[in-house]
Amino acid sequence: MPGKAAVQYIHNSACESAAQASCHCFCHGAGHQNDLVVRAAKCGTTADFAALEADLEGIFGGFHASFRDVTTPTRGARRVLDPADAASTGHAVGRGATWYETLIVDESLHTLFLQVATTSQAASRGDRNAREAFVERITSGAISVVGSATPVATLADSHVWCSIVSEYLAGLLARTQASPLPPVFDDICYPRLKLGRRPGALPRVQTAGLAHLAAESAVSSLTGSVQEEPMRLVAAATCPDLWHHPAVVRFAIQPVVTASTWSPAHSTTIVTAADVQQLERRWARNHHW
Repeated sequence: MPGKAAVQYIHNSACESAAQASCHCFCHGAGHQNDLVVRAAKCGTTADFAALEADLEGIFGGFHASFRDVTTPTRGARRVLDPADAASTGHAVGRGATWYETLIVDESLHTLFLQVATTSQAASRGDRNAREAFVERITSGAISVVGSATPVATLADSHVWCSIVSEYLAGLLARTQASPLPPVFDDICYPRLKLGRRPGALPRVQTAGLAHLAAESAVSSLTGSVQEEPMRLVAAATCPDLWHHPAVVRFAIQPVVTASTWSPAHSTTIVTAADVQQLERRWARNHHW
């Protein structure tokens, strides 16, 4: 790994195969988990799907039987409830709330990966190639746009790219829905936190990032509606931690969880639209939604 001084100027490509929720690369999240996103976008065979499914399980753990299930393996970065407390601990405050909230976002992202891979398997080879190219071009261009010498000093600093993608997705949603959009897309905080943080590098690259997404969308052979599914996965998977980013949950996760196709077989059975609405209410209490 490059030394501290060099890291400020060189993209740490290890983040593209990252297995952890956190990301401290100076691409500001743009390349985070890109390897997995590409594999889902171009998945074409049952063997491809099985290999991806196994790797995702290694990263996210299994799908829990209920919110009281603390025996199923969980994402390594998470703090699991003590088995002695699991049956009685509430999910509204404290560690019980943290467990409930992180399980929702982690299982949602895990399932979204599988849903994108399932869609890809059903697509033609030409469409799979186009999906792969679309994701790769978005990511390679994003690293050039948002990667910089600006240090990643806090968690918020890694949320630049997912903030941009969530804003772009919000713009697409605004064309079909009348609901007001949030004033900012980079408010970084967990659902019950009163004050959020903002990534300092975002204002400098925001316009260029949005223009990059618009340009790649315009030249892709995929239709707009087909582009949205992999783009939601890009937003969610490149986010260092969905638990800290309400805009990504709102524009990349909520539309999928509330759709009639949620959830594919052999994926989450505990995450529902009502659970995501609970996160919405918790963030909204402190004006973060």
